[in-house]
Amino acid sequence: MKPDKIGIGILGTGKRGVYFAGKYFGKHPDCKLVGLCDISTASLDFAREELGDLPATTSLEQFLALPGLDAVVICSSDQAHAEHTLASFRAGKHVYLEKPMAPSIEDCDRMAEAALAAGRVFMVGLELRYCSLMEDMKRIVSSGAVGDIVIGTVIDNVSVGGDYYYHGPQRRKEVVTSLILEKGTHSLDLANWLVDASPVKVYSSGGLDVFGGSAPNDKRCRSCDVAATCAYYVDNKKGLEMDYGGVRLKNDLCVYAEEIDTHDNALVLIDYDNGARISYMECHFTPEYSREFMFTGTMGKITGFYNNEQDFRITVTKRHSGEAETYYPERRLGGHGGGDTAIVRQFIELVKKGRPAMPGIWGARDSAAIAIAAARSAETGQPVHIPPNDTFRRAGEKR
Repeated sequence: MKPDKIGIGILGTGKRGVYFAGKYFGKHPDCKLVGLCDISTASLDFAREELGDLPATTSLEQFLALPGLDAVVICSSDQAHAEHTLASFRAGKHVYLEKPMAPSIEDCDRMAEAALAAGRVFMVGLELRYCSLMEDMKRIVSSGAVGDIVIGTVIDNVSVGGDYYYHGPQRRKEVVTSLILEKGTHSLDLANWLVDASPVKVYSSGGLDVFGGSAPNDKRCRSCDVAATCAYYVDNKKGLEMDYGGVRLKNDLCVYAEEIDTHDNALVLIDYDNGARISYMECHFTPEYSREFMFTGTMGKITGFYNNEQDFRITVTKRHSGEAETYYPERRLGGHGGGDTAIVRQFIELVKKGRPAMPGIWGARDSAAIAIAAARSAETGQPVHIPPNDTFRRAGEKR
């Protein structure tokens, strides 16, 4: 084992932490796993079965003091992100944080300030920036091919929403704030990145029109008398394999339970500080699982299509001539269109350079801010203004 390998610790050893951190960081030739931390001993036992006999603790303080720990991959609950990130910076560690950044704008800003003060590498796992589709769309927009973006639409078609979210704790606002924060931050970050501006005002309206209902909150698929005919039946022994592979969800609470209060469809309108306007639509009962992007600028329009099968497609149409050109971005190995591999590679390269950096943190903050503001707007029926933050400008970071 090379003495100069980067020591990686996993904070939050649920299925995503074990799969992502173990598969991508744990198998990177320049990294070694040095420890695990979780409040659940059962989760720690699961992680050690999958990743090997690593030092494991339920104490955050003990974890951050582990010998050889250079960087922390945080995969804990959303509510714990700020606490765990701030503690990691105080301990002098680099941080890779699973999205979303945090469930409050104030915490997002505190985390960015702490990263800047600590002089460490800080990244949030918004890996879709690193897939070939979005890299190509960013290149085309930056070239001026469609002029300045004025208006656009982003759509999250989430056919797996019923399976992923409404069988478990994410079906409650007190756990996830909203599914726009839990699911939509990827697409919102991409919109911010392409528009190259910060959101200033958000209005949102959402509904719970398919899931939820009158079923008892403790009702489960395993004891349901209509399980055989229910499209959302989950065998809690086999579980449900998630789209990025290797992870099976075994939550089998009824998707029609009374306690469900997170939306299953929503519309969000976003005003940016450069005058652009974007609409975002999220639906958890569509037939397809994909993302759609459409941006109209002063010189033309660009559309993009994303799915996990990497049937990527970009079309650029010129404003006056109507001339159109279609591009098919390359397919890449790795989850999320190669984005998982690429974002881990960048994080490791930045840590090896030994200089402070927080690429994408501005976008991570702004995407979380939109989702948080959207949740407030949906509850109040009023638009919500997003406060500016100059941490990123002072750090010289790009969106």
